[in-house]
Amino acid sequence: MTVPGGRGPLLAGVVGVAAVLGFRALGLAWPDVAALVSLLVILPVLSVVQVGALGDTEIERMPAYLSSIVSLGVLGAAAAGVGWRHGGASALGLVGLPWGAFLTWTGGLVAGGLLVTGLFRQVGMTLGMREAPLLRSLLPVTERERLAFGGLSVAAGVGEELAYRGYVMGVLGGIVGGPWAAVISSLVFGLLHVYQGPLGILRTATLGGLLAWGFLATGSLWPSIVAHAALDVLLGIFLAERMMVPPDPSGVST
Repeated sequence: MTVPGGRGPLLAGVVGVAAVLGFRALGLAWPDVAALVSLLVILPVLSVVQVGALGDTEIERMPAYLSSIVSLGVLGAAAAGVGWRHGGASALGLVGLPWGAFLTWTGGLVAGGLLVTGLFRQVGMTLGMREAPLLRSLLPVTERERLAFGGLSVAAGVGEELAYRGYVMGVLGGIVGGPWAAVISSLVFGLLHVYQGPLGILRTATLGGLLAWGFLATGSLWPSIVAHAALDVLLGIFLAERMMVPPDPSGVST
């Protein structure tokens, strides 16, 4: 998915202005307007533009991992800073659960995420879809890369959950209700992973919906944070070739 020519910034500007006017009309304060427009409009459009600009450029994994860790840290901190104004940690879902409930929900979300990924593998094979080459090129190969990818997984679990579940769902939930907030945040979350191709966008949006459901059901963001990080580690380091659509049309992984 790409935005032709130089239309990316123009599209982001038009949609961004419309979103600013809409959020202000709903009575949101300027910090929330800026945060929501950045998270729901600017970052997704930039993701699409970036993938189009990369083309077939070979990606160096370690610099990509390290820069992403920093970006995700900034993303989570910024979202938490804006969201904190609405009631501190509880406004972001950073509330504790009894250990039994926490472990049960976290384990259930991890199991559900693996099931969803496995189902998308079967769907992709049935429909003849393939994984994006860029996604495969970003998988860690060396031990050093696996260690860095583990750090990236933790950063993604914390940063993306704080931003798109804790903050976005918290603010949008007061406007459109929790279920619709979950749908909107999950769709945008999928688009942010445009580098994974059409199959990856749908898969990531569905995983985002699963994590959003866990947040809504428990009222705590912690199971989603830990499950997100665990899924990234499992699917990126240990189970990638088993859970991705194989490149061989016969369905045999290499």
